[in-house]
Amino acid sequence: MEPILKINDVQKSFGMTKVLDGISFEMIEGECICLLGSSGSGKSTLLQIIAGLLKAEHGEINMSGLQALSRNKFIPPEKRPINMVFQDYALWPHMTVRKNIEYGLKMSKVPESIRRKRIESVSQLLQLKGLLNRLPSELSGGQQQRVGIARALATEPNILLMDEPLSNLDVKLRTEMRSELANILRRLSITTIYVTHDMMEAFALADRILVLHQGKIAQLASPQKMYEEPETLGVAQLMGYQNRLKGKITSINDGTATIHCGEYSVKGTLQTGQNDKLSVGDDVLVMLQLEAIHFDSVSFQLENYIEAKIVQVIYEGSRWRYRLEMKDGQYIEALHTKKQSLDDIMNISFSVQQTRIFKL
Repeated sequence: MEPILKINDVQKSFGMTKVLDGISFEMIEGECICLLGSSGSGKSTLLQIIAGLLKAEHGEINMSGLQALSRNKFIPPEKRPINMVFQDYALWPHMTVRKNIEYGLKMSKVPESIRRKRIESVSQLLQLKGLLNRLPSELSGGQQQRVGIARALATEPNILLMDEPLSNLDVKLRTEMRSELANILRRLSITTIYVTHDMMEAFALADRILVLHQGKIAQLASPQKMYEEPETLGVAQLMGYQNRLKGKITSINDGTATIHCGEYSVKGTLQTGQNDKLSVGDDVLVMLQLEAIHFDSVSFQLENYIEAKIVQVIYEGSRWRYRLEMKDGQYIEALHTKKQSLDDIMNISFSVQQTRIFKL
């Protein structure tokens, strides 16, 4: 299948600071890619370059067969087959919902009969039919965001760009909108690039996640592969690997490394490409998800186990969160459905397959 979007070696600097450094990837029609990364990683800058709101110093962008950016060519945003949903909604305050949705269609000189059909269609899709005559000031935050999305969809863009559109909503509404948006994008099969710093939002929406770190692509993969096989320390941190134990590699055998952590030795599986990067004697971080830690007796069937003392207990409703201290002063956090007490000494365990190793 021919890619609908091709990004090749895009570079962008602000002054002496290189914000994007050689970004290249492709998308197929109907795919949703979420751009994930910490603040300042270049997510919004890349989105604005794709939209044509910023000009890159170097690189090529081809969308739907249109060369939007090359060495001697720059197509302005209004001539690109894209539309964008902004973080702050960007609605015209003096226009009704109907006129806000219609605005882009009028600018594109779409005939009135088609405009009416498009408004009818997107307002029904986004549950706005009873709100078409209201002003933005008469709407809730979630309703305003729906209008912004409806306006973008009404022009039927080949590519939809979304810059953290749910970040201004409260937690409950954000979760609801995330689910609704995921359903809408899949129903319409619209090619989407979605900027977020929220891992769960990316998991809900993305076919693939693209992690940016210091202006470079750290990893591009499906949500499951990225969660289970983060390729860098930065990606692991974004994926929620909260447990980090310092240690030293004592042996490597058949893709498994043994690491000395305090008074314990633990094993971890080396990921693709790590065999050439890690050696015996290297100082490393052993990283684990909270869910990888086991307390119960079945845990002794797992390969790695250590002893640690509970130093903090937090009740989280359906489970307890524990902070445990090892004898060498390092800490591990874990989740469990059973109540344990402060100062209890626990035998905890985790599997080799769930243990990630990164060089310090």
